[in-house]
Amino acid sequence: MKSVLNNRYEIIEEIGSGGMAYVYKARCNVLNRFVAIKVLKAEFTKDQEFIDKFKQESMSAARLNHKNIVNIYDTGVDDDIYFIVMELVTGIALNEMIEQENPLPIGKVLDISLQICEGLEHAHFNGVVHRDIKPHNILVNKYNLVKVADFGIARAVTNKTITNNDKTLGSVNYLSPEQARGGYVDEKSDIYSLGIVMYELLTGELPFKGDSPISIALKHVNERVMAPSLINKEVSARVDEIVLKCTNNKSTMRYNSVSEVIEDIKKIYGKSSLYGMHTDGLGSEEKNEAFNKFFDGEEKNSNGKNFVKKEEKVKLKKKKNKKEEYEEEKEEREVVKGRFKYTLLAIIAALVVTGTVSVIALNFIKDYLTVPVVAVPSLIGLTEELAKETVETLGLKFSVKDEIYNSEFAEGLVINQSINEGQELREKFPIEVVVSLGERLVKIPDLTHKYSNESIVILKENDLAEGDVTYEFNDTIPWGLVIRQVPEVGTMVKEDTEVSYVLSKGPEVEYILMPDLLGKPIDAVRNTILERGFAVGEITYKPSDEVGMDLVLYQSYPSGTEVEMGTSINLIVSSGVEIQIENPDDTTDNDVSGNGELVIELPQDKKKVHLLVERVLEDKRIIVYENQVKTEMSPLTISIEGFGVQKFEIFINSEYYAVKEINFGE
Repeated sequence: MKSVLNNRYEIIEEIGSGGMAYVYKARCNVLNRFVAIKVLKAEFTKDQEFIDKFKQESMSAARLNHKNIVNIYDTGVDDDIYFIVMELVTGIALNEMIEQENPLPIGKVLDISLQICEGLEHAHFNGVVHRDIKPHNILVNKYNLVKVADFGIARAVTNKTITNNDKTLGSVNYLSPEQARGGYVDEKSDIYSLGIVMYELLTGELPFKGDSPISIALKHVNERVMAPSLINKEVSARVDEIVLKCTNNKSTMRYNSVSEVIEDIKKIYGKSSLYGMHTDGLGSEEKNEAFNKFFDGEEKNSNGKNFVKKEEKVKLKKKKNKKEEYEEEKEEREVVKGRFKYTLLAIIAALVVTGTVSVIALNFIKDYLTVPVVAVPSLIGLTEELAKETVETLGLKFSVKDEIYNSEFAEGLVINQSINEGQELREKFPIEVVVSLGERLVKIPDLTHKYSNESIVILKENDLAEGDVTYEFNDTIPWGLVIRQVPEVGTMVKEDTEVSYVLSKGPEVEYILMPDLLGKPIDAVRNTILERGFAVGEITYKPSDEVGMDLVLYQSYPSGTEVEMGTSINLIVSSGVEIQIENPDDTTDNDVSGNGELVIELPQDKKKVHLLVERVLEDKRIIVYENQVKTEMSPLTISIEGFGVQKFEIFINSEYYAVKEINFGE
């Protein structure tokens, strides 16, 4: 490894490595700042296809500029050493944080997840999909600011570069089902990986485990992630819903965008109530240290105020002369004589009183000792009425101390007594008993339309247990909600009775991979669509200089996408090369050619839309404008050439939006 790259970046030390590259701390001698440099391993530099993709995607990622994304400053090559220069982040990777703190507090998890989402939202808006979201690619600095790294690099990885090693195994743990199948990958793949990361932060565990990357990948495709609250009881049902929706193995059932994930997280905790310690520049350890210092200081001050030396309380004795001592002794003798007289009189009076009291007490004790005693009978198992009658017949007092539920004794029977059987008591002595209320019955709660984890909590709160849980398809009740239960709602049952329920698997929908229809004859494409179980949707024609007549130019769903059976597939078919015919003899006002402007008000519910404008003629349609446009450009003005009065239809995101006419003769 060279010590200086491109005569600019001075390598200082290695700070990490991964499956694809080594990471070094370096100094930029031009801008005089520290940077991180990621150098590709030698085995990757031998694949020219990979190198080309690597360059293209690295430059795409370099366009990103966001506080939650590790900035890429530069890319280069020096003697077959391919490298990326990026921002140096002082902190730890998220996987190290998980090892140190397992699991993380719920608020901290949501704060980290929110920051990851904000970074992904910026990338997705700029057309960059990460494809390898995992804790190893997420850094947290000392102020708890989260930064996502390695944007654009994962896209360059092909099947040729994937090997069965520990680094690959780490990526497979967070791989979306469509990536595992080698299918179409988009923003929803990042959302799936984000959900797996959230699951690990909340539970400290991965949802799927296996001996090889292949076994784990198959679990991502075929199995559902279970609710995090089943492992971490602190996780709420609403947090469960976010994780389960992110990690649905059907991409159509996930969030449509990261913006929707952000919105749901903020519904649970406003950002101001999250950890957010990156805003004040003070870490948790620093805060704790400051608090401890303050507390210790207060304690010391308090002790200082209350501390009094014992030496200050010692009395000082004064010396006296002999005359003073004699006078004092004389006075003391007189006082002692007086006290003796009074003491003698008090003793005599006390003896008189004591004698009188003793006589009365002896008479009372004699009377008490003559009261008859009775043996206490066993009252356990008797009815309250019979126990009372038995006790009062013996001359004792009866009272009920408490009434409690008990499964061993029927309602109204005595289950405990204050004095044991056989003990002798004198008349009128009280005996207390505890009476059974019988076996406690509870009412079966209503679990329908509740999620499984929510049902478990409800059953526990009602002193019931979960029974068998089964699944079945349902056309009206969404996936994961309870369809029915046994026993039925309102039934009175014993405590700890098991309640079984059936969960909905949603409508029984079959998803089919969309075939590649581009460049194929329209007649053959119609048959293919119908054979696969889809429906033929709208077919429009567009002139093309590159694709022959009657060959497909566009399909509404990309090949490799999972599409629900029965979906209508819209097509655009080539009408061949457009031929312009001029008619100089036709000079009517309606056929006068000229330029016109088409003003379109764009919808504001999305940041970017696909805009398609078609010229509608008597025998065909011609696309005059097609592009991805930002809605902030509204109203959008498009200049169009034409003649006479012509009609134009406008489509946004492949759906009909509006129709407008332009009179080119005006």
